[in-house]
Amino acid sequence: MRVAFISTVHGHSWPGSEFLWGKTADRLLEDGHQVFARCSSDFANAPNLRALLEKGMVYDPLQPVVSRAARLMARFFDPMAKLRAWRPEMVVVSSGSAFDISYSPPMAKYLSELKSPFIPICHFNAETFWVDERNREIMRRIYSQAATAVFVSADNHRITERQLALSIPNFLVIKPPLPVRLDAPLPWPDGDCWNFGCVARWESRWKGQDVLFEVLARPEWRMRNWHLNLYGEGAEEGYLRELASFFGIADRVSFVGFVNDRTEIWRTNHIQVFPTRGEGGPMVLTEGMACGRVAVISDCGNAREYVEHGVDGFLAEFATPEIFSHALEKAWERREEWKEMGCKAHRKVRSIGKDVTPSEELLAEIKKSNS
Repeated sequence: MRVAFISTVHGHSWPGSEFLWGKTADRLLEDGHQVFARCSSDFANAPNLRALLEKGMVYDPLQPVVSRAARLMARFFDPMAKLRAWRPEMVVVSSGSAFDISYSPPMAKYLSELKSPFIPICHFNAETFWVDERNREIMRRIYSQAATAVFVSADNHRITERQLALSIPNFLVIKPPLPVRLDAPLPWPDGDCWNFGCVARWESRWKGQDVLFEVLARPEWRMRNWHLNLYGEGAEEGYLRELASFFGIADRVSFVGFVNDRTEIWRTNHIQVFPTRGEGGPMVLTEGMACGRVAVISDCGNAREYVEHGVDGFLAEFATPEIFSHALEKAWERREEWKEMGCKAHRKVRSIGKDVTPSEELLAEIKKSNS
C-alpha cells in the first residue's frame, strides 16, 4: 500500500497526538508498505520522526505561513502538490481538533476531490468549542465522504455530531496509546510539602492553568503546604508567569518546562491537577495513573472511562474556579489516602493497557478501508 499521513498540529516538537499515526506509520514501513508524511517542520528534529525517515518514509515538511511573502506564495503554489504527485492509495489526517481540516482550504479541497479513501482522526473537541457556518459546512462534507472517522473518545464523537447537526455513523473510537507501562507504582515522594503536578501545554484557553491559579490563590489554600509544578511548553508562558504574580502565588509555582521522561515527573509529585476545558484522551492522565498518582481532572474527553470519582481519582464536572475548587477540596481532605488511591489507579491502567493497541486498530482500519 501507499499510505499518506497528514498532521495538522504544529508549535510543538512531538506532542501526544502524533504517537498514533507515528506508530502506525512505523508498523506499515516494517511490513514493507510505502509511507508519506506531510507534517510540521517543528517535528524535524524529533527522534520519532527521524526514526521513521531512516526506515524510508517520505517527508514533506509543512512550514508555518507567517511572513507576507509566504502567504503570497501560498496563493499561487499548491501546498498539496507533493502529496498529489506521490499518489497515495490511502490518506490519514491526524487533526488537532474536529475542525482543523476546515482551517486549511487547500487540504479541504484536496480531500473533497480525492478518489482514494481517507480517514480523519479527531484528537480534540470541547463543549465550548465553536466554528462558523462556513467551516461547519466543510466538515459536514469531509465527515460524510470519509471512509471512517476516528475519534479518541466517544465524548468527542458525541460533541462533534451535535456541533455539525450531522450523524456520523461510520466512526471508530481508538483510545490514545499508553506510552508509560510500569510493573509497579513509582516510589512515593519524600518531604513534608505536597507537590502538585500539572502536565499540559501552556495554553490556558484549553488547559485551564488560569483556573488552577485562581483556585490556589484562595485564602484557604494560602494556609496549606503545597507547591505547584508546571510541565510543558507553549506561547503563554509569559502570561502564566504574570498571572501567578497577579494572584500572589509566584513563589509557589515552578515552570519546569518540557520533560521527555514522564516518569521523572511523578517521582517528585504526589498528585496530578488538570482543570482542562477540552480533551481527546488525555494521555497525561493515564501516564500519571500508570505511575501510581491520583488525578483531579475535569470530566471531559475520556477521563470518566479511567477515573472513578473518589476511588482512584477525582472528577470536576467542569473547569470553572468554583467547580474545580470543590473537586480539589475533596481531594485535599483525603490527601493521606493519595498513595493508596494511586495504587488503585496504577492497577486500573495496567489492566486496561493489556487491551489497548491503538496503532494495530488504526492499521486494521486502514487495510479494511483500502480493500
